[in-house]
Amino acid sequence: MRRRRSFQFDVKNTVLEWFKELVGSPPYLGIDLGSLNIRMYLEDRGIVLREKVYVVKNVKNNEFVVAGDEAYDMLGKTPPNLTVFSPIERGRVSDFDGVLFLLQKSVGKALEPYYKNQLLQRFNVLFSIPMGLTEVEEMAVVEVGKKAGAREVHLVETPIAAGFGLRAPVLENTGTFVVDIGGGTTEISLISLGGVVLYKVLKVGGRDFNSALSNYLRLRYGLLIGEKTAEEIKLGIGSVTETSNDLLEISGRSLETGMPKSISVKKKLLFEPLYPHFGQILDMVREAVEETPPELIKDINNKGIILSGMSANFLDLDEYLSRELKLPIETSSEPEYNVIRGLGFLIEHPSILSRVAIKFAKY
Repeated sequence: MRRRRSFQFDVKNTVLEWFKELVGSPPYLGIDLGSLNIRMYLEDRGIVLREKVYVVKNVKNNEFVVAGDEAYDMLGKTPPNLTVFSPIERGRVSDFDGVLFLLQKSVGKALEPYYKNQLLQRFNVLFSIPMGLTEVEEMAVVEVGKKAGAREVHLVETPIAAGFGLRAPVLENTGTFVVDIGGGTTEISLISLGGVVLYKVLKVGGRDFNSALSNYLRLRYGLLIGEKTAEEIKLGIGSVTETSNDLLEISGRSLETGMPKSISVKKKLLFEPLYPHFGQILDMVREAVEETPPELIKDINNKGIILSGMSANFLDLDEYLSRELKLPIETSSEPEYNVIRGLGFLIEHPSILSRVAIKFAKY
């Protein structure tokens, strides 16, 4: 009899746990939807997904085929009936259906291992959005979250999320200066008391670095390379300040003969096409510092400027900017994860989230 009662009790607990998982509170997903990568943070689980922001579309029937890393791997390899592209342009939704397809696939990958029994895979979403979006552009993000299955959609500005990801005193009466160099834009922000005091958005990012490298190799060496190769070169050229004579082997197609061609280029030469973009970022940061309120300028002098974003990973970029600006500059550890970590922090601290997020109605 005792064994039977124990068995019945175990079954009861199992059913209760299953029912709680089935109809309990929806999990929260933090989504950093950038121009090059999408990252997701799942409540109580941490960062569960990072993939490329690319989709493949069949132009004959207008249907999407694959999304994410699988789509990125097909870049430059598809037949004429398939096209590979990013549905996010400079941080904004440029192809609504493409973003929706990408989100649906990404959400499924993020939730399935943890919430297999979740009723209709309900979830809430916290998006990071770049500064300067119009109301229509903000609502496009909300609408795509809604159609992807979100019950609630919240938005938070990217600099605020990055500030929390950096564990900066975002809510305090002090200034935090963040330069976020992303895939499509560079956002320069001064944060204080839970808001953005001033911001500037420059349409320069990782994709522009890739294009500059491709054009340089085409014009100087007659070598045609694809976007993926340009990205690999950018990640492998090393230091900004040191003039390295190390050689980098690059393969592509000869512009003259159309045949395969390989060349060896000094790494220091590959920075030549990038310095104009660094100069634009430098000028914009200098302009933002000049416009900083006097009461906050001392915080910049004391704490300096923090670099964030995927394209802040150049070795010694902080030293280069510090030398030119005469200000202390530091790059955070794994700067590409600052925003998604900040979204995760806000999800795990609802009281703080309610102070800084833009909340939209339940759907």
